[in-house]
Amino acid sequence: MRNMKRFAAMAAAMLMTVSFASCGSSDSGSGDGTTTTTEKKLEDSQQEVIDSIANDSTADTRQLTNTEIQWFSFWDINPTSSEDKDIGVDLALFKSKYNGTIKYVSTTWENKFDDLAALVIAGTSPDFCGADDMDMFPKGAIKNMIEPIDDYIDFDSDLWKDVKAASDQFMYKDKHYVGISRIDPAYIWIYNRTVFEDLPYDDPAELWHKGEWNWDTFSEMCLDFTDAENDRYAMDAWYYENALTESTGVPLVGMKDGNIVNNIESPEIAKAQEMMYELQKNNVVYPKNEHDWNVRGGKDKWGTGLASGLTLFYPIGFWAIEDAPSVTEPFGDISNNEVMFVPVPCAKDSDAQYIPSRVHGFCIVRNAPNPEGVAAWLDCTRYAEADPNAKSITEEQLRNDYGWTDDMLEMRAEIYAMAAEHPVFEFAQGVSKDISNLTDNIIKASMNPAGSESWSSTVNANKKALDFLIEEAQANIES
Repeated sequence: MRNMKRFAAMAAAMLMTVSFASCGSSDSGSGDGTTTTTEKKLEDSQQEVIDSIANDSTADTRQLTNTEIQWFSFWDINPTSSEDKDIGVDLALFKSKYNGTIKYVSTTWENKFDDLAALVIAGTSPDFCGADDMDMFPKGAIKNMIEPIDDYIDFDSDLWKDVKAASDQFMYKDKHYVGISRIDPAYIWIYNRTVFEDLPYDDPAELWHKGEWNWDTFSEMCLDFTDAENDRYAMDAWYYENALTESTGVPLVGMKDGNIVNNIESPEIAKAQEMMYELQKNNVVYPKNEHDWNVRGGKDKWGTGLASGLTLFYPIGFWAIEDAPSVTEPFGDISNNEVMFVPVPCAKDSDAQYIPSRVHGFCIVRNAPNPEGVAAWLDCTRYAEADPNAKSITEEQLRNDYGWTDDMLEMRAEIYAMAAEHPVFEFAQGVSKDISNLTDNIIKASMNPAGSESWSSTVNANKKALDFLIEEAQANIES
């Protein structure tokens, strides 16, 4: 669907804001992707912590002949989006430990795979690319655009053993292709607490703590709040269909024992889609189709409507509010305790709180000129997650620079913990473009503001086509 490209482009462009395992620092310079460093510095006390971690881990220091690595993406890993954007812990470690720098090699969302293939064929490969969009694996491995990382990363080492199980899900022909720093919740349910004070609904966070935040309570609020005549809609953004579908614990396209699995006939997914269809009968989502397929406020204007009370919930990734105050203002005043979030609601009778998830990780590009430098960067991203002092800097930045409250930090920690325990990975984006295009339409059909379809009719119309594409992709893997 046309909206998905916009979603992924901005989602990844901002994804690692204070997840900080993909922030860097530089000013976007010339059009060729080169950058000059002008980052917002860490506090002196924070830099001392970074230097201490770097020095304490000298036994693990790699000997680099080249300390620059080339990052290929449609977004800059360095924090160039605003002047009040913090440098990430991972990049600070990379600088302190290796005097490392990251050069941005730019592309676009639409052309990234074609551009990467062209660079590889021309013998001008960049060093690494991201795995966060869940679209690089397994097709990047099948098409020889990325290389195994087992020669550079020891997944049984103390630094990497905690993410080995997750990394093992991204293996092709017995080799690892993604260095995973952590499991990320893909979506959260953001709302404005000040707006809720004037509404007859319980605060979702309070419902969550009482064990009463689920599809039922969420649906009741959506139906009651929506008032199209007054431009009030329960949800906006591009992500609610995927989030609600994956909250079942079952992805539409999964991976099991190296095989691609089609779950279109899953009763759990059917239950979610039927709930979504009933909601959209009442037009609960913002009618992007009437606004050139843009969210409220215009193209890429995330959060517009929450602070004004015209939108009730904004399902989106953490990246949207783990950013500088100049960026998050449409959601409300975070420092004034206006903004809060909860996990994606699950069914009332769900056996677990399933968290739609993605991995935060990176891939080494085929024929990368500096794979050892990428491995050093990957180690730094793991230190940023594994070292408690490093993680405390992330929390300090969220609290002191971005205005986060203790409630927000505690809820964030809970959601991350649940993602590690009950993650749900949707692999459709990573198998093939044909499959991702088809599944995007399938998942979104029940809540399409331009005209929804029942789940049964969607399954009947698309099952054979999805089966065929998956069988074709599986044959490519096996051959």
